[in-house]
Amino acid sequence: MKAIDFACRFLSRVQRDELSPAARLVLVAVGAGLEDKDDISRETGLSASVCTTQLRQLCMRGEIRCISLLAERYVLAPAGKNRLRKLFDFHTPIHG
Repeated sequence: MKAIDFACRFLSRVQRDELSPAARLVLVAVGAGLEDKDDISRETGLSASVCTTQLRQLCMRGEIRCISLLAERYVLAPAGKNRLRKLFDFHTPIHG
């Protein structure tokens, strides 16, 4: 698969995901290894308050989990790993 094919397929799946654009962006950032709230905010371009809101909502949905309240650090939870796995799996149809 060429890089452009990969990018188009991934972006197409991301666009059809039920999460809000900001929540999807934060989830992908956490999945890419960004754990710190400030790093996520800086790298995504989301304001600190929007980033905090999205991180809290993703925690409540069970997509990510907080590993340090004091440092505001996050990692993917099993549900978030599964959602990202589906976004990257181009061999199965999207349902919904």
